[in-house]
Amino acid sequence: MAEPELRLRGVAGSDGIVVGPVHVLRDVEAPIGEGGPEEQARAVAALQAVAARLGEASGRLRAAGRTDEAEIVEASQLMADDPSLLAEVEELAAARPAAAALLAATEHQAALLAAIPDPYLAARAADVRRLGRQAARVALTPRPPLPCAGEGEKLPLPLGRGDVGPHGRYDEGWGEGQPVVLIAQDLGPADLAEIELEGLTIGGIALAEGGVTSHAAIVARSLGVPLAVGLGDAVLAIEDGVTVVLDGMSGELVISPTDETCRQAEQAVVEQERRRAALARSRDRGAVTTDGHPIRLLINASTEHEVLAGLAAGAEGVGLLRTELAFLDAPAWPTAAQHEAAVRPIFEHLAGRSATVRTLDFGADKTPPFLRGRAERGIALQLTEPVAFEAQIQALLRAGANTGAGTGPRIMLPLVEQAEHLEAARRSLCAAHQALGLDAPVPPLGAMIESRRALDEIEAIAAAADFLSIGTNDLVQDLLGLDRLTPAATVRSAADPRVLRAIQTVTAAARRHGLSVEVCGEAAGDPRIAVLLIGLGVSELSVAPSRLDEVRAALQTVALAGATALAEAALTSGSA
Repeated sequence: MAEPELRLRGVAGSDGIVVGPVHVLRDVEAPIGEGGPEEQARAVAALQAVAARLGEASGRLRAAGRTDEAEIVEASQLMADDPSLLAEVEELAAARPAAAALLAATEHQAALLAAIPDPYLAARAADVRRLGRQAARVALTPRPPLPCAGEGEKLPLPLGRGDVGPHGRYDEGWGEGQPVVLIAQDLGPADLAEIELEGLTIGGIALAEGGVTSHAAIVARSLGVPLAVGLGDAVLAIEDGVTVVLDGMSGELVISPTDETCRQAEQAVVEQERRRAALARSRDRGAVTTDGHPIRLLINASTEHEVLAGLAAGAEGVGLLRTELAFLDAPAWPTAAQHEAAVRPIFEHLAGRSATVRTLDFGADKTPPFLRGRAERGIALQLTEPVAFEAQIQALLRAGANTGAGTGPRIMLPLVEQAEHLEAARRSLCAAHQALGLDAPVPPLGAMIESRRALDEIEAIAAAADFLSIGTNDLVQDLLGLDRLTPAATVRSAADPRVLRAIQTVTAAARRHGLSVEVCGEAAGDPRIAVLLIGLGVSELSVAPSRLDEVRAALQTVALAGATALAEAALTSGSA
């Protein structure tokens, strides 16, 4: 008799439904044991398998036009094929298990790179460690066998983002490219980068812990990948290859679903795709209210891939380009050349469009190793390192000028809490602009309002800024006392009257100083909250690429006067 299905309830993190086999991302620890010829062969085979995966990944990236990312992957492939690394792995595996040898060899190689004065080579240390973890996983957890189908039976199809077949079945084996539901304790930015290089096609993500405003959740929403968080440790006990149904709208994960549950999920996927197609047809009409008021609809992004997805979905540009995510494993403050290399490919797609770039927002859950233990965050942290800050500003100005992006990007400062932050940053901006000898005007400098302290200083901040942006993720958590990484910190808490009154305070100050206001927090991607935001005087909404169509369609159905009346009523409500 088949095992009954098991349902785990977590917290909704990213909308969508997916059916497919699971891939559990487990922590990699060096096993204790003996080595020998078999372990040597296993270790070398694992390293070669990772090199092959990296080669395939770089090919896919080049085919998609993501040349810079492909070159990064190819550099990791060269590391995996390095004869000196292979020799060290073989030597160590003679006396210890394959996975332990791989971790030890790559850690040794990484330490050698980290000691080199050249910042570029030192930065590759994190890539070597990541390579070791990938290979160790291969050595520890070989790909599970494909479930056997009885005569006349077919195997379950991993469904997601439109991959629907007749009754959702397929005959192929477990090849690369089949979407999986990724399961993990939690995911950080480095984990997500590692997963992409492993060649997995992610159809959904289910986390034992995590929060809906974590980096993993933000990335999942930007790519339209279903996500549930806070499912508990029971989710980690699932074996690789087991079929699940993940509902990112309810936060539910169904393990070993019945045929009826699978059929219902497959039908939901079909309906989901029909709705997405219908929403996409409204793109040509733009984000304009029924009484003719246009709203600028932009995207939040951190990669070239997200920017391309957003532009394809009708975004007018980028309202938040996160620059810190490329440097979370950095051994030191990034150089101007490293900054420019990271943003140049993105700017090339934004010529003539809005490009709002946030300077490094290190701190909290986005702290690279060299900054651990530092209490400062955002612009306050950057201003303690003026040389590093000016290096990023110069890189942004140079990249903007060299890629034909008009006058360059709008530059946005994270977690501004006093006018002095803007004044100090503007001095660096003007100095960098003068040093480069640019003909274009100095780009606008904006402030992100994300805390109570910023609200207390809003008049002085508005007087010193060229535009304002509201980061609802941090503002909600500061005002309501929520933890950024807990499931309680839901996006919809932004509809709390205390938060709405804070947003009204910002928009009122902006009007007095003739400034535009955008919201670039996750709340802007909720269609109902988006309507409240424009009613409060917000003129720009920056959302995940996957939320553009939903938000645009909502704005097309309301009058600005109606949104204003709704917002005024919400300000005096008792709760979100």
